[in-house]
Amino acid sequence: MNDKIKILYVDDEKINTQLFEINFSDLYHVITASTGMEGIDILNNNVDIKFVISDMKMPEMNGLQFIHKVKEIKDDLPCMILSGYCQTQEITEAINSGIIVDYMVKPFNVEKINKIINKHL
Repeated sequence: MNDKIKILYVDDEKINTQLFEINFSDLYHVITASTGMEGIDILNNNVDIKFVISDMKMPEMNGLQFIHKVKEIKDDLPCMILSGYCQTQEITEAINSGIIVDYMVKPFNVEKINKIINKHL
């Protein structure tokens, strides 16, 4: 039985999901998805997911669009954006409104992400 906290990481680049799993699988039960729609399917089938991290720039739907859909399913689920791009006004507004709890630019810092996750659990 896996008693680790489940987190979902969504990123369309396979190398990023692999690096995330390598860095966090000792701490968490990491589930990954390569699209927002796949992430939504996973969330619907894993109601015990406690934290969501998403890339911002993805095909079909971006990270904030994905997180808005996450919030329709589970409004109190903490979500953050991890992106290769600088923070935009849209991201700032999402933080200020509570849609996302934080934003970080890649490459990610394991310690900082772990602190963010623990702060919101």
